[in-house]
Amino acid sequence: MEAYQGYTEDGKVIPLANQAIPDGRRAIITVLEDAESKLARQKNALLALEQGLADCTETLPPEFDEILARRVNLTPKLAL
Repeated sequence: MEAYQGYTEDGKVIPLANQAIPDGRRAIITVLEDAESKLARQKNALLALEQGLADCTETLPPEFDEILARRVNLTPKLAL
């Protein structure tokens, strides 16, 4: 068994090294989720949301406070 490293780009696997894989070989491709990448995407999404809210000049209608006052918070039961 041989292992090769690479990354994906536009749905294609791009190898990190120029390795020749012989024809007719069976291959299993395992896609790894990089924890740092997932965390970076979440952080970027939150920053984009924060920036979007900061850039928004639209004012909220008076009904907004009334709606918030009637909200209900649901909390899950703790199962031990």
